[in-house]
Amino acid sequence: AIATTLSDVDALLGALDRLIAKKRDLKQATMQQLLTGQTRLPGFSGEWEVIEFGDVAEIRNRKVLASTAPHGTRCVELDAIGQANGRLYGWIEANGPSAKYRFEAGDVLFGRLRAYLKKYWKATFSGICSTEIWPLIPKNARLVAGFLYQVVQTNSFIETAGVSYGTHMPRSDWGVLSRFPVALPLPEEQSAIATILSDMDAEIEALEARRAKTRDLKQAMMQELLT
Repeated sequence: AIATTLSDVDALLGALDRLIAKKRDLKQATMQQLLTGQTRLPGFSGEWEVIEFGDVAEIRNRKVLASTAPHGTRCVELDAIGQANGRLYGWIEANGPSAKYRFEAGDVLFGRLRAYLKKYWKATFSGICSTEIWPLIPKNARLVAGFLYQVVQTNSFIETAGVSYGTHMPRSDWGVLSRFPVALPLPEEQSAIATILSDMDAEIEALEARRAKTRDLKQAMMQELLT
């Protein structure tokens, strides 16, 4: 009876894993369709403009010493950002003599060290971060921040960011990345696309939270039932 109960929980975990993988694949396919204009949303028309990334986006290049940041300033390090999931798993309080980038809520933080790890996060608060992270922001009104966040997740962007310098510690080259061709619709369509993809992200995050809760429940059940 105990084995059957725990097996049922395992089956639920397996089903959630498959559903999460399916949702991730669907998100990738939807990104490919919507971010390239292959599929248009109802109510939108007109040609997209292909433009170099550096013409519409830039690095928030405001460096500060961590030791001079106001008390309580949150500092984000590269290892605190999840791989390919847009999650932030924590921060530390700013301290020490090292230089950091300042970022604001809404900035898109992109890990430039080993870009193939796909580390990105849309900031929900203001703070400072490692210089191995670029705080990316729209350069002008032609680019919407939510659309920018989705662009940095595409395989083509990651591949371009992977053109790096340094052998043991490869870092993205802004000179290369700034020339990355990005297709842009009008800002209104960008916002609509970003909303759809953001909703898909939220659905995946909710499923992952459910899976984590189920896994914790199984551990508690094992502790109770197997003893």
